[in-house]
Amino acid sequence: MTDEDLSIGESTAELLKEMVEEIRTLRQRVESLESQNTSLVKAVDDPETMMKKAGWLKAETPQPEEVFDPLQREEADAFISGFDSGSISKSHDEELRDWQDMENALPASTDPSSLKYR
Repeated sequence: MTDEDLSIGESTAELLKEMVEEIRTLRQRVESLESQNTSLVKAVDDPETMMKKAGWLKAETPQPEEVFDPLQREEADAFISGFDSGSISKSHDEELRDWQDMENALPASTDPSSLKYR
């Protein structure tokens, strides 16, 4: 064997070592990508856990029959508020007068109660 044959053998061995190392690196990267892919597939299959991990809370919207919609209800099913008996209603003028009375009842700017303190 000559020196040239020996150097070709050494360079081939070094090249093979580098290729083996590169294959190992690629194998590790593929394994990590596969594990990430499986976790993403699980997240898509069950988005609730993904949302929980992101900090979101689960909330359920009411069913349509539980929601009050004044435009779609008939008079028999009308919503009755506990604050308004429905029998007392004021005209627009009366409501306007009430607002004006409340504005007039506000303290004047010279009253001590109207002063702003820091």
